[in-house]
Amino acid sequence: MRVAKAWYLLYFSALSCLFPFLNLFFRRLGYSAKQIGIIGCLRPLVSFPAGSLWSGAADKSRRHRAVLLLTFATSLLLRLSISGVAHRGFGPLLALVVAMEAFAAPVTIIVDAVVMAACTQQADYGKQRLWGAIGWGICSALAGTAISHTGIWAAFAGHAVLAVVAAVPTARLPFGPLHAKLDRQSGRHGCGDSGSDDGSGSGSAAAGAAAGEAAAGSKGAVERFDSATEAQALLSHSKPTAKIGAGTNSSSSGSSGSGSGSSGSSQLEQHGAAEQPPPADQPRVHYWAGVAQLLSNPEAAIFFVQALTMGFGVGNIESYLFLFLDQLGGSETLMGLSLSVTCAAESLVFYFLPAIMAIGIKRCMHLVFLAFLVRMGWYACLAYAPTPWLVLPAEVLHGFTFALAWGGGCAYCAQLAPPGLESTSQGLFQGVYFGAGVGLGSIVGGLVYHRHGAQAVYIVACGVLACGWLLTSLAQLAVALSGRWRHSTDKYLQVAALELADVERNQP
Repeated sequence: MRVAKAWYLLYFSALSCLFPFLNLFFRRLGYSAKQIGIIGCLRPLVSFPAGSLWSGAADKSRRHRAVLLLTFATSLLLRLSISGVAHRGFGPLLALVVAMEAFAAPVTIIVDAVVMAACTQQADYGKQRLWGAIGWGICSALAGTAISHTGIWAAFAGHAVLAVVAAVPTARLPFGPLHAKLDRQSGRHGCGDSGSDDGSGSGSAAAGAAAGEAAAGSKGAVERFDSATEAQALLSHSKPTAKIGAGTNSSSSGSSGSGSGSSGSSQLEQHGAAEQPPPADQPRVHYWAGVAQLLSNPEAAIFFVQALTMGFGVGNIESYLFLFLDQLGGSETLMGLSLSVTCAAESLVFYFLPAIMAIGIKRCMHLVFLAFLVRMGWYACLAYAPTPWLVLPAEVLHGFTFALAWGGGCAYCAQLAPPGLESTSQGLFQGVYFGAGVGLGSIVGGLVYHRHGAQAVYIVACGVLACGWLLTSLAQLAVALSGRWRHSTDKYLQVAALELADVERNQP
């Protein structure tokens, strides 16, 4: 699978040259923090439905190669157009960003489906996808150095060169295995036109549909320090299963098979299991009844509030940290190096994730919130630091604030999901996290930045995270106490009924 390794390496190297520095580019053109926040809010909200629509169109028409090449080329041209359109005002720029997100959303979804279908084992996918993390980590530092010496235009030049080179492996990806796999699925389920255009399979329903369902997560990963996609590569590359405790209890949950998204581990689960029908003893539920059951579960509701709060923190970091560093006199070299540190930190945490999560998923979530508070507080104190380079120690915490949050969240979703709704629960998690959470963090952070400055962004974010942590912890405690009370009450009633029956039997 050399072509897959080459694609991931080149494509994510190209993205790392441009996306992390776009907000800095907008700010230097005179756009306000409020306008930058609006752009940051729209990006995940557009990519969320767009990924589903594009992958659905590819599935319906069985023209995955054509859709991939069209969206790849169009999104590249739209990205490069930013350098010219951004000078024409906020309205044209906003329209361009929306179009760019709409076309870029399905690229990684389709490629991941193709690569997973071609892999003979689940761990093989991680070995391919790991090259994307390598490209992101290395090229982000190189891009930052180039920008600091030659200007922001180096970002567009580097992106253009690497993306054009990436077009070669894009055109050579093997669509045959995906086509054969999906033909078997269509035959089994009795729904298939088997026509195709060029060996591309229809309906990447086993992998691509789940990814499309969580397109916000996949796209967010592409533009947000290569997060979600790198996450699942490393999850799949680590231990296949692990005992993961939830609170004080433990349940078996494969940490490498709990995620979803463009490269989500729910796809990895489906890659290994989609060829087999669900076991006969696995209880199934009606879809909408299952959704209602999931949303009415107090633990699930609390978890989604936690995901929203964590996403809020991520939106503040990714939208405004570089603007803050620039304000403090930090160079683009420092910014690029900070991305490399975050990439290395999350890679280590993902590698050791099964061991970390042995302490229990709920405890992991508490650890995530603690890391968020330390990280936000660190950023707020940078205004008093002698040098902005002191941001680098805080970036190590990205391993906990993203990698542990993502891995733990995916595993928690797998535990909370009713039978048959595993992908739906993952899609909800990623939509809340990368869609609503990151979008809310971007827009609120922009308003705070506009009125009170960059330091206030992280003070407010620290307060929001602290309140969210406290409220969800109290809610979890209340649910636990309520459950124990009901359990003891039920036992009391059962014992009382038995005693009453004994009394009645003993009466003459």
